[in-house]
Amino acid sequence: MAKAGVVFVVDDDPSICDLIEAILRRVGLKVRTFPSAEAFVDANPYAECRSSPCCLLLDLVLPGQSGLEFLEKRFGGRPCPVIIITARGSIQDAVTVMKLGAVDVLEKPFSPEVLTQVVLDTLKCHKYTDLLGPEHEEVRGRITSLSPRERELLDAIVGGSSTKMVAQRWDISSRTVDHHRANLMNKMQAANVADLVRMAMQAGYKSVKPATRPSRSA
Repeated sequence: MAKAGVVFVVDDDPSICDLIEAILRRVGLKVRTFPSAEAFVDANPYAECRSSPCCLLLDLVLPGQSGLEFLEKRFGGRPCPVIIITARGSIQDAVTVMKLGAVDVLEKPFSPEVLTQVVLDTLKCHKYTDLLGPEHEEVRGRITSLSPRERELLDAIVGGSSTKMVAQRWDISSRTVDHHRANLMNKMQAANVADLVRMAMQAGYKSVKPATRPSRSA
């Protein structure tokens, strides 16, 4: 059983809310659902987070205020991490929500196993702060190991560029970009693009100096 925690779900689809609630209650989590961002704000549910870990599952497409608008206007006042759930995922969506502070992106349809793992990992590992301590330094260490081309690709991905856009900009094939991207994801130990962007942004990747490579003697 999971350590007690509270999961807030903001989604206008009752069937999705019911499904998420049924899945997460099986692992001992309390689930509260809301049909809109406005309903969530009006309920002021964060008092429940004072004694328990919590997270918010937020759909991007909502009636009234969208999930993206909610992130833009209210992120600074939220005491728990946000996981975006969307059926219309893209690299640009992932980059945008990560820059606004979301910790992960979960694309519909998702399996019960994936949902449970993402939520439990978030409750266990994420706080509403930037990476600190050993984890922060570990991620920055991975960034120093990147080649110049991989760092350039990281910057492009964080900027929202797709494989096709990068290939056109660099005048190389998409397959070659995919090769560099695979190496980048492997070195960063990123599970997906959302994970890569989160780590890079929270670790302040632009401030990380590349590793000094020994010069070859003549």
